[in-house]
Amino acid sequence: MPLWLKSTSAASRPKYLVDDEDSDHSRSDSFATTRGWEMRAGTKSQGNDNSSADNEILACMSGATGSTLSATMGEANVLSVTWDATTTLAHDGTGTFDMTFACDEAITVTSAAYAGGSTETNHWYFIMDCLGPTDMISDGNVTMQYYSGSGTNKITFRGQVPAGAVSDGYLSFQAHNSSSRDCEMITNGTAAVVDGNGTTCTWADQKLFGSSAGAGVDHSSSIFGTAITKTGSSVNTLTTQAGSSSGSTTVLTGVQFA
Repeated sequence: MPLWLKSTSAASRPKYLVDDEDSDHSRSDSFATTRGWEMRAGTKSQGNDNSSADNEILACMSGATGSTLSATMGEANVLSVTWDATTTLAHDGTGTFDMTFACDEAITVTSAAYAGGSTETNHWYFIMDCLGPTDMISDGNVTMQYYSGSGTNKITFRGQVPAGAVSDGYLSFQAHNSSSRDCEMITNGTAAVVDGNGTTCTWADQKLFGSSAGAGVDHSSSIFGTAITKTGSSVNTLTTQAGSSSGSTTVLTGVQFA
């Protein structure tokens, strides 16, 4: 088996890297560019935390008939997601929660700057519900706005938990159009997401979980529950949670309000 690929139908990042966010050689830190496969600047394998340094070139290569690797790879794919587990997430209107999505290419994001609250205009975002632990009914929404990472392969979304959330409550994806809870991404207004070759990332306006998910190299997979490890974190697993009196739904594993 080759150590890396340049395929549009397979996860092609260097195979000697591992699916462990805490490893010095995490696969999610590598991505395709016009130069070949690179390791993101500021990672542990580079021996420093300078994210402004040059990326390390792992494999210098072109694509088919002389085109660049990123062009040969086609549209950048989103392959995994992580978050830090916490049972002390503030729900007084000040608490914030982050989720980071990893792609196999660097992407450029055009979006209004993170503003907190429920602002959606010109933002790239998705919405989560704050569920009460008794009846598993929404007590408020969290608008997860694009926060940082443009120009890299790791994109972070941040949301502000409203004061309406209650202690011991959970975070769950909002249901859209009376459908299942499915992490539906939305680029509003002037917001846009393209890869290093200028190709629009279609998954930026698709569901990333449940039916008709648009993630993975096949653009039809969910990225939640993928085999990635991270010390002290639930990483990307979802749990079916029952309320103490009624109701049951899918929530982020390891996340509760204080």
